[in-house]
Amino acid sequence: MSVDADNRAFASGATGLTGGFFSGLTGVGGGAIMIPLMTGVLKMRQHTAHGTSLVVIIFAAGASAITYQFSEGVRWPLVGVLLPASLAGAYLGATGVQFIPGMRLRQLFGAFILLVGLRLLLFGEGQPLASVDGLAELAVGAAVGLVGGLISGALGVGGAAIYIPALVLLLGVEQHEAQGVSLCVIVGAAAVGAFTHARHGTLDGRAASWIAPAAVPAGIAGSFLAAELDANVLQRIFAVVAIIVGTQLFATATRALRATPLPQVEADVGAIA
Repeated sequence: MSVDADNRAFASGATGLTGGFFSGLTGVGGGAIMIPLMTGVLKMRQHTAHGTSLVVIIFAAGASAITYQFSEGVRWPLVGVLLPASLAGAYLGATGVQFIPGMRLRQLFGAFILLVGLRLLLFGEGQPLASVDGLAELAVGAAVGLVGGLISGALGVGGAAIYIPALVLLLGVEQHEAQGVSLCVIVGAAAVGAFTHARHGTLDGRAASWIAPAAVPAGIAGSFLAAELDANVLQRIFAVVAIIVGTQLFATATRALRATPLPQVEADVGAIA
């Protein structure tokens, strides 16, 4: 193995460890952490980083979800409500992003998760924004799943930036439970998104084979740590991560939109860190 190959393998392992740990700790897929490392350190093309991230998320989120099941338990009825809609959303997102300019979407999504993080951080102990049950709960859950799936497939992330805040703020689900549900739904959405990216040739299977083995034990470790933390502490950790990621997405997209001529921005489909 050459020096460059050695360095790439090391960087891939570090990417998996970082993304997997945050996946288990906060209930996210880890794509918002891994994609910037894939594009910056591993020099992947943007769309390829999205597809590769989704492959890794299948394994990292899956291992974390199993850990949550044994340590906290998972509310499977909620998973059953969110999952079908999220699968449809993931397919539409992964297909549509091939044709939609990514910088504007990146900017809007960054602003959204920044506001979500601020809401959770500043008003985390407040009452949920809505109180629904029965058919209304099913409808809200399906809508959450669809939007989260769209984000997952389009941006190469798990969709937890949608799932977790929506479950906590709209349905009043406790933070640990929301993260467990999110991880289970993420696995299905990531699988559909990864398959769709593979069909379009935007997936690096070799890199995924290096990153995923590191992400799985890191995800399990993060899940065990999350089980030991108080729900309010865990919610605030998620909020801080959302603020950091949202700020980074919004700022870099805004700079790119200002610096790049419009035709080039339109050609830069799906470019997201």
